Amino acid sequence: MLLFERRIAVVQIFVLLLGGHHVVVSALLSMQTPTLRIGTRPSPLAKVQARSAAEALRKIISADELHIQIVEIKTKDDQTRSTASTQSTPLAVKSIDFTGALDQALLNNEIDAAVHSLKDIPPTSRWCDGLDIVCCLPREDPMDVLVSVDGYSSLRDLPPNNGTRVGTSSVRRQAQILSLRDDLELVNLRGNVEARLNALRDGKVDALILASAGLNRLIHANVHDFNDLKWHNIPSEEMLSGACQGIIGIATRASDTTTSDWLSEINDADASITAAAERSFLDVLDSFRPSTYSNTDMEWTGRPPLAALMAKNRNEDNSWTFQGMLARPDGSKVLRSIMNAPTCISINEGRELGEACAKHLLENAGPEFYK
Repeated sequence: MLLFERRIAVVQIFVLLLGGHHVVVSALLSMQTPTLRIGTRPSPLAKVQARSAAEALRKIISADELHIQIVEIKTKDDQTRSTASTQSTPLAVKSIDFTGALDQALLNNEIDAAVHSLKDIPPTSRWCDGLDIVCCLPREDPMDVLVSVDGYSSLRDLPPNNGTRVGTSSVRRQAQILSLRDDLELVNLRGNVEARLNALRDGKVDALILASAGLNRLIHANVHDFNDLKWHNIPSEEMLSGACQGIIGIATRASDTTTSDWLSEINDADASITAAAERSFLDVLDSFRPSTYSNTDMEWTGRPPLAALMAKNRNEDNSWTFQGMLARPDGSKVLRSIMNAPTCISINEGRELGEACAKHLLENAGPEFYK
């Protein structure tokens, strides 16, 4: 339930009584303005995303109708993410909790809505019961970018066979890099965007792979000066995006219909369809793990590298294309599937498309994929 800010109006009512006497009656009328508490992580990018949600609401709902409060919630992993950390072992597996503290704050009624990078929300089977994704903002550029000081234009442009270090903690990116350039040294670089960029500036890596969406949002918000760095989009043929990358998703308690109604006013239909499709893809493949199969020679216990991107085609009919990818962590096997859908597609049809693409990859992979 939303909090309320109480305003007290004192109304003086003059009543003419018999005999010519006047009595002043003071009535207190309680006027209530609902307060929407929007939760965010404290990183610069997370706060930019929370403000964008608040600004979208403010464009259609006046301050007299709704008071908006942004509440910072620090997760356990935010304690160290302001400084980049590295591990020498590529493909390292570590559970990073980007959403848990915000989700718990929602369940505890400390906030009314949580603003997430939608790609960070776990698959449905591993997410919190009692929460719903009720709003998606328009999708930013979903592509990955290659960032460097020297201005390398592509992965193929990086110097060969001389220990060129590429920083990324994403197993999805690592697998796709290794499938193209197994001569590169992958550095498992962790930290928020600013920390990783500083690690690049300090020479800890020669290049970074980052999401274009995060960089664009920081640039538009004038949060930092990036003039000393250069970056180029990596084509989807070389680096397919993570599921829901570039989409800001807003979660609420499933029982909070008041907040859901507010947020439905700023929901982007296309982003919601793509989110439903890509999360459905993720849900199907989340349980497909190397540890499921015996006699595997790989030391791997996490979810396999996955990628999914649903986008409108640039043609007259604006039809949709869904691309999915499944890979071995070392990049030695990479499978892709592409499916198409008509322009007019519902959220449920989007889910069915993502599920079909995932099942197609599973059929092609078979039980020998990790052996």
